[in-house]
Amino acid sequence: MNDNDNLNMKRAHRTSVTEPYQLCSNNPVPEIPRGGCRIRVVYAGACFTDSQLRKTGRRPKMAGFEVSGVIDQVCNSVPNCNLLPGDKVVVYPDGEEKHEVGYSEYIAVKDLKNVFKLPESMSLEIGSMLPSSALTAYSAVKRAEPHVRDLMKTKESCNILIVGAGGLGLWTLTLAKHFIGQNSDKVRITVADTSIEKLIVAQDHGCYDVIHWSDCDHEQYLVERTLDVCRGGVDVVIDFVSSQRTMNRAIRCLNREGMILAGGNSRHEVMICLNDLAANAQSILGVSKGSRAQLEELLNVFAAEQVQPPCYSVFPVEQVNSVFEKLSSCQIDGRAILKVSEVPCNN
Repeated sequence: MNDNDNLNMKRAHRTSVTEPYQLCSNNPVPEIPRGGCRIRVVYAGACFTDSQLRKTGRRPKMAGFEVSGVIDQVCNSVPNCNLLPGDKVVVYPDGEEKHEVGYSEYIAVKDLKNVFKLPESMSLEIGSMLPSSALTAYSAVKRAEPHVRDLMKTKESCNILIVGAGGLGLWTLTLAKHFIGQNSDKVRITVADTSIEKLIVAQDHGCYDVIHWSDCDHEQYLVERTLDVCRGGVDVVIDFVSSQRTMNRAIRCLNREGMILAGGNSRHEVMICLNDLAANAQSILGVSKGSRAQLEELLNVFAAEQVQPPCYSVFPVEQVNSVFEKLSSCQIDGRAILKVSEVPCNN
C-alpha cells in the first residue's frame, strides 16, 4: 500500500561496498508495510560499521542504522496504535531489516515494536545516536555494574579501563560515570587509545586518567604504563577495539576476579590460556548491541535529563563520503551525524 506513488525522495546510495556514496533525488518513496509504518528520516548516524565497511568490503545488515525522524504514516490495519504522524521516533536496529535504510529520506519499518517515541525534551540529533552507539555502551555498562558492586564489597577502589576514545568509547565513559562511577574516589575510569587527540577529548569528558597506547611502543612498556596509571591493576576492561594487541594487553593488566567485556569490532582471533583464566577467577564476556528493553530504559534516563550526551558533529548527508574519510583518519571527535532531511514544519 502506498499513498505516495508519485512522490520521490532523496537517497545516498552506493552500487558497491567499495564505491563512494552517490546522492540521488528521484528514488520512489517506500510503501507502508502491512502492520508497520513509514518514517521520514531527519538524522542518521555515520556509523563505525559503515566506515569499517569501506576498508573491509563486508556489507552490514543495515547501513546507517542509527536513525531518528518523524512518523510519516502508519498502516491503517494496526489497531490501537500509539504512534501518530508527526511523532518523533528512533528505530531499534533489528537484524530483520535487510535493506540499507540510514541515508534515505524515508524508510519503511515492518515491525512497530522496533519504533520508539522520543521524549519531548530530547532532540532528534541526540536521538539518532541512541539505537546503536549509546545502546551498545549502555549494554556494556549494565553488564559491568553488578561486577563492580560485588568487587567494592571487598576492595577500597575499583579500576575500569575503557579501550578506545572514539564515539563509542565516549558514550561508555559517559554512562559508566553515571551508573557506576558516581564516587570517583573509589571507582576510577581510565581511557586508553592510540590517538592523543582523542584522549584529550576523553579528558574533557571527565575520565580519571588517560593512557596513550602508541602503536610504536613496545608491548611490555605499554603494560607497565597501564599498570602504573591504574594503580593496583585493572578490575574491569571494556574493549570495543578487541584486537589481538588490546585483548592480550588487557589480560596482562587484569586483576584477580577481573572482567573483560569485548565488543568484538574486529575479526581477529586471540589466544587465551584458559588455565590462567580459571586460576585467577577471571572472565571474558561478549557485549551485545543491547535489547529493546534497554533502549527504553535509556530513553527514560534521557527523559529525566540525568545524562548529557558526549560530543558530536552534524554534517549534511551530501558530505557523506568526506565524513567517512574523516572518520577513517580520526579527524572527527565523538560521533558523526548526517542530516538527511529537514524537520517537517508542523513539528
